[in-house]
Amino acid sequence: MTLEIRTATDNDWESICRADGRAFGFGYTDAEMAERRPLHDLSRFRIAVDNGEIVSTAGSYALDVTLPGGVCVPMGGVTWVSTLATHRRQGIMRQVVEAVHADIDSRGEPLATLWASEGSIYEHLGYGIASQVRMTTINPRLASMGAEYRCEPGSVRYIDGDAAIDAMTDTWERFRRCRTGEVSHDHAYNEVVYPLRARPDGAMSGAYYLSHADGYAAYRIEQKWNTGHPAHILHLIELAAVTPEAHAALWHTLLSIDLVGEIRSNVIASDDPLPFLLDNQRALRTIELNDGIWANVRDPAICFGARSYRCSDRLVIEADGKRWAIEGGPDGASCRAVRTRPDLLTTHAWFSALLYGGTLPSTLVAGRRMTARNADVLNRADLFFGTALAPHCQSHY
Repeated sequence: MTLEIRTATDNDWESICRADGRAFGFGYTDAEMAERRPLHDLSRFRIAVDNGEIVSTAGSYALDVTLPGGVCVPMGGVTWVSTLATHRRQGIMRQVVEAVHADIDSRGEPLATLWASEGSIYEHLGYGIASQVRMTTINPRLASMGAEYRCEPGSVRYIDGDAAIDAMTDTWERFRRCRTGEVSHDHAYNEVVYPLRARPDGAMSGAYYLSHADGYAAYRIEQKWNTGHPAHILHLIELAAVTPEAHAALWHTLLSIDLVGEIRSNVIASDDPLPFLLDNQRALRTIELNDGIWANVRDPAICFGARSYRCSDRLVIEADGKRWAIEGGPDGASCRAVRTRPDLLTTHAWFSALLYGGTLPSTLVAGRRMTARNADVLNRADLFFGTALAPHCQSHY
């Protein structure tokens, strides 16, 4: 085997798509490859080539991510990680991903994150679970918005075309700064995504968009006519509400759509207040809870120094032999390398998991991924790293 790991070029695009599709069990049409091409900066992609054939791929998107306190930092959103079955268990994927990490580092992006296709892969590459994704279902025939929370007539309307693209850009930018873990979507991204969503997806319709002055929602419909007993499935694919009023108004409208027997979603945060706005809280059911974003902090000084903390304190964390002192509080922080005695001991992966504040030190200690100097330190660490809102990311990359 003659293996070469190199930066992808424009000429590699079709081969990358075919290799990725083969690894994940699907295929891109020529039209789909052309439509998706503008979203991908191939200078950020690395490929492994064996005798002229692409056998492993990985890349990243240039994104900004919101940290606790509302500060945003540049991030490499790692994506398209795949290796052909003929070349697995040979360390090739690790080499390709590490090449992507080196590229992220060279660009001065202090953080890499990803969505994992499998839960057993990425801890070994320095990633720890930083957020969760929640699958939910609601039967709108069993619940409605409480009378006091229903929106004023006319406050929500349907939009499409340029109006939808503008809402997806401008409103999203306001919304994503309110939630730790959410990432940027620029206008160019939405210009590509909008027509992709406009087409049916399997049994689901093209996307519909609801707009409020301070929010929007996007959904698809899967028809279930049931020989005269319609119970369509509404698949909620995005909901961005900047204010409580927008949140309630959008949900009131979604729950009022005719012929719908179920609303399914994986975009509702674990601490979303929706149940408290319903006349039947039990109507919103969590049917599955999975790992969401995995984080790999490339530069701890920048990442942990950029976020805020719930109380003022100073803790020293040792991760894979390196010690970092984080000192801060609600108004800011600093993080620097030190040699003093650690309060917490862990690996780089689970040190990274602390960044968003959704994975607490006590959880990692109970899960045997971290040790604490004593119980007092652990209690302080939970208070220090925790956040008021659970980190959450609706953006799949």
